[in-house]
Amino acid sequence: MTKASKYILIIVFAYLIQVFSQPVYACVEGLRWGMDLPNVESHLGVSLTPIKAKTNQNLFEAKDVQISGLPVEALRVRIEKHDGLKQLAYEIDNENMTEVLAGLRYRFGPPVGTNVDVEKGSSQQQWLWHTGEDVIVAVKSNQRPFLLSYRPSLLDPSSL
Repeated sequence: MTKASKYILIIVFAYLIQVFSQPVYACVEGLRWGMDLPNVESHLGVSLTPIKAKTNQNLFEAKDVQISGLPVEALRVRIEKHDGLKQLAYEIDNENMTEVLAGLRYRFGPPVGTNVDVEKGSSQQQWLWHTGEDVIVAVKSNQRPFLLSYRPSLLDPSSL
């Protein structure tokens, strides 16, 4: 498979995830894709505040919280008015990256995709898991905290 066709496949996959999201279990036990803001706050035990950006009025965040015993610098969620919870992302200190990646590998097996990008002295590593219910992307960058993002999956891997 050529490099260009890999990029096209990733773009198509990301597009399908955005367009055809449906309510299924989300990344945190008991959390469901499609939940409204009050239910997400209640389940996570945090108060989420809107992110003040004109183009992203459906983004909310909480700073300095604990998730599964790990300190999380920022927890961000995307909650649509009619479709509810669509994405969940954590920013975690890079010190905890190894433990988080080990936990993901233990729970879901090896990532289905990895990527390393080095550009102008800055490097970024990316890992991708498809759990059947969620698409998990982990990103390590020299310039930002470790990022862990969850989105609902549209594809049933057994049907491919």
